[in-house]
Amino acid sequence: MPLLDLWTRSFQLPSLLRAVSPFELKTNPYHKDAETRASLWFERYGVYTGRKRDKFFGHDYGSLCAWTYPDTPTGSHLETCIAFNLWLFAYDDMADESGLKKSAEGLKLGGDICIEVLKDPDVVVPMFKFAQMLQEIFKKMRATGSTGACRRFVEAFEVYTQASLCQTAHRIKGNTPTVQEFIRLRRDSSGTKLVFALIEYAMNLDIPDDIYNDASIVSLVEAAGDIVAWNNDICSFNNEQSHGDSQNAVYCAFVEKNCTLQEAMDCIAGMVRTRVEEFLVLRETLPSFDLVDVETYLEGLEHWISGSMHWYYQSKRYFISIPMNDGQVVELYQRKEDPAPLSAANVEGFSASN
Repeated sequence: MPLLDLWTRSFQLPSLLRAVSPFELKTNPYHKDAETRASLWFERYGVYTGRKRDKFFGHDYGSLCAWTYPDTPTGSHLETCIAFNLWLFAYDDMADESGLKKSAEGLKLGGDICIEVLKDPDVVVPMFKFAQMLQEIFKKMRATGSTGACRRFVEAFEVYTQASLCQTAHRIKGNTPTVQEFIRLRRDSSGTKLVFALIEYAMNLDIPDDIYNDASIVSLVEAAGDIVAWNNDICSFNNEQSHGDSQNAVYCAFVEKNCTLQEAMDCIAGMVRTRVEEFLVLRETLPSFDLVDVETYLEGLEHWISGSMHWYYQSKRYFISIPMNDGQVVELYQRKEDPAPLSAANVEGFSASN
């Protein structure tokens, strides 16, 4: 089924805010100062200029982090979280705009360089801006973050790059996974494991490995990641379909179920509601670990569930008219031209200005 053949020109947003209403929305008091410092740091690298710069900063990543990391003990911790999220979204966007996500070779090389600086933070970085930036961010994390938090961040980055390669292979081949196949891949490619690892750094947590790897904690982390990622798939669908990108849970449901776009949207939204209910049950039945850091970490997951969803509706990254709300009708964007694939030979000089 062609990606353009969506049988409709609009869709209605499901009740996504209502689904996450059990979780509190809080704002970090260090928001504005931390955002200013992180933005100045980001601009030093010259990733974006002109209109692209204005568009990127207009997406308001500072509010995302202020809502998802609302309780950081210092503004410096929030600044690092904002810096990493600026990096993460820029890396994703630059890959899209430069065609990197249609080049498995180029994407792998870029990921390998980034992994190298995480595993050896003192290594001399090649002329690849994103690796240089990531190295600087990770040095800040290592300065105060626990050994476990830093290790989990590196592990999450490895699975993130591997899953991104798998999605690239699907794009190149024109494959549309089943919903369940996509869910398994999305758990690694969405980046939620990375931003959840930042919770430990942001709150100065030191969670023992045996507790972090306990089945009940693993289930809660997985449920939170699904909620954040699936809500994102619904809100980002319009942008992605306009670029011909089929790697989205909504489109996977649309193809697998041979249904209307609205039915596919509602299907994924129903999965979100079920996952929220499962998260709440897991939370209520969680064994007592008698460790304050565990409770703080789980509260961090809840902040990500609530904060990310509120940000999706209030960011121009996903919608032209903001703020959006449950039940609003969204017109489908017209299809845009695909960028040419970026080869591995071009990766080291790769930036938004190219």
